[in-house]
Amino acid sequence: MTTATPAPTRSRSLAWWLAPSGVIAVLAIGILWAIPRPAQACIMIYPTPPECATGGDPSTVIVFLVLIVALYAAIVTCALLIPARLRPLVLGLLSGALGLVILIGLAVTLTASQSPYYYY
Repeated sequence: MTTATPAPTRSRSLAWWLAPSGVIAVLAIGILWAIPRPAQACIMIYPTPPECATGGDPSTVIVFLVLIVALYAAIVTCALLIPARLRPLVLGLLSGALGLVILIGLAVTLTASQSPYYYY
């Protein structure tokens, strides 16, 4: 008599996809939001005008934050609705897309985070 190992339950197999993706998404959002952004073109005087000392324009970051949240929502939705035989393929593609959006978001945000343009 042989004993077969039980198949992993749905919640346990989903945890292997949802937990790491969620942690990576939250870390990426925190990192993207923490990157300093320039306010605008600032005149080179001392003291710096108040509008040049702010955190800057978040418009480049917000697009990627929305994309990260949307992709994570797609991962959760597909993890719950896709049949078990297709789940690894679909979740793997969505996780890869999430990683790609994070990398592109970091590159764009770092490019936009160059120090403010000072003129005389």
